[in-house]
Amino acid sequence: MPEVVEAEIESTARIECGFSIPGNGSYTFIDWFYVDRGSPVKLLRLAGGEVLEEETSYKGRLSVGEDLALAISRVTPQDARTFVCRVGAGSQDVGENRTELRVYKVPETPEIEASSAGVPAHSPSTLQIAQCVSENSFPPANITWYKNGEQLQAEENKVKFLATLTRKSSGLYTVSSTLFAVVTREDRSSLFHCAVHYWLRGQRLSKTSRRVNITVFYPTQHVELHIVPTAALVKEGDDVKLVCEADGNPAPVFSFYKKSPEDWQDVSSLADTSNGVLSLHGVNKSSSGLYRCQILDLDDMTQMEKEVELVVNYIEGVRVQMEPSSPLNEGDSVRLNCSAHSPVDLDFQWTDEKGRKVAEGNQLVLRNLTFETSSNFSCQAVARSVPGLERSKQVAVAVQGKPRIVAISSPLYVRQDEVVNLTCKAIAFPRPSVRWSINGTTHEYVENQHVASNLTVRVSHELLRAGAMCRVSNALGVSEKHIKLLDGKTSESKGVIIVAIIVCILLVAVLGSVIYFLHKKGKISCGRAGKQDITKPEARKDKNVVEVKSDKLAEEAGLLQGANGERGPAADQSEKYIDLRN
Repeated sequence: MPEVVEAEIESTARIECGFSIPGNGSYTFIDWFYVDRGSPVKLLRLAGGEVLEEETSYKGRLSVGEDLALAISRVTPQDARTFVCRVGAGSQDVGENRTELRVYKVPETPEIEASSAGVPAHSPSTLQIAQCVSENSFPPANITWYKNGEQLQAEENKVKFLATLTRKSSGLYTVSSTLFAVVTREDRSSLFHCAVHYWLRGQRLSKTSRRVNITVFYPTQHVELHIVPTAALVKEGDDVKLVCEADGNPAPVFSFYKKSPEDWQDVSSLADTSNGVLSLHGVNKSSSGLYRCQILDLDDMTQMEKEVELVVNYIEGVRVQMEPSSPLNEGDSVRLNCSAHSPVDLDFQWTDEKGRKVAEGNQLVLRNLTFETSSNFSCQAVARSVPGLERSKQVAVAVQGKPRIVAISSPLYVRQDEVVNLTCKAIAFPRPSVRWSINGTTHEYVENQHVASNLTVRVSHELLRAGAMCRVSNALGVSEKHIKLLDGKTSESKGVIIVAIIVCILLVAVLGSVIYFLHKKGKISCGRAGKQDITKPEARKDKNVVEVKSDKLAEEAGLLQGANGERGPAADQSEKYIDLRN
């Protein structure tokens, strides 16, 4: 029999009993016992193939297999005993052996809970740090403690443990351990955990808890006051925070003050005194100055303070001067000078009314001004050292002069009695007025120095003959232009004639192409009646002979002259042979 058999609670334990009998005899009986306080208590007898079970607490949970091993189902903590197997073989007497049954239950993962009250640093005595509990173990497990991964050992006046053990009605155990220790400021970031240890099949195993951080109380030693965003980059309109930081726990009471010419002014009403943050919204030039954060540590009633200088960068007094400042006429030149005040260096640039950059520097010179020159210019003062800090000033450059008509709908093809729109567009300053030489319905549109007038009118015979006059005027002069109206029918007739000529030309070209094609195919002969083919005389068939025939008048026949340069008689010109010999 094995010396030890291990079984988990609620499982089935199996205890083997192997034996041999001299002479290959058979057993007479097999008895199973358990030992209670040193005395055997009979459980069952196996004889003649039958099992006789005694009246014990095990009844109903025992069985014997074909291999004669004893099986105990639904193992409980009380089954942790010694079991005896006794074999009888008649005259061979009786033999027995025993096995220790060990019962176990793996403990649950330990639960840890840190002290909710917090622990003051450098306490003269150890205070409770955390408690660890693990339930349902058998036999009882034990608990160990760790700080930042290193096991803690009991140390007089510094570290100690208090363990408790509770046995439930099920026979399982709940183990608990409480850690007491003295902590320091550095323990505000320490992590504590516990582990429960147990034995199984000769091995020491463990389960660990989660890691927890404890609240450590300690007085303030240092105070810091800084500006968010960085003080050097604060500009007008920014939201600024003055953050006061103290390294004590719990946080002290914060107060804020600003230096005035007479004394310190309390500005704590603008602050979150619990978190040490003074919020300033939309700062301006007057927000600059010396600020102080003062803390009161309620633990030992000590006071500490820190100061910081807030500088708000700004740009003010942006102005643009125009030289000359008198009214400007077309062709004139003007100089624009831009200036501003700021505690930091400024750069200047100029843009037109469409936002396009036209120059850099604090001066802008415009020459040969026209109506088309942008009427509005903007000077922008920029602080390169403070991103986002810029201010601008706009100035209007008004160029005056008599009107200039820039667009008109002439000539215009119309038909009598139809309704047409006549358009006249001009540019001028001061704003001009537009008058038409005929009556109709007018609509005017104005954009910057441009004015456009649309006249809706029915075409009469008189209007078609005389046309219309657009007259634009202001205090500086008058401009006018004539709109010529043309009869649309005449225009159409000319168009028809042109189209007809083009069609005829195309027809002639097609006809000529067809005739040439037929001639090349031999369908049409080029000679007239009485005309002979070009042949070779029989006597000279090896020579090239070209026949030239002519029915022209005598004066045209003179083009063919004899060898002596004289003209032959007209009758002789009816047929000529030119012998081209090699």
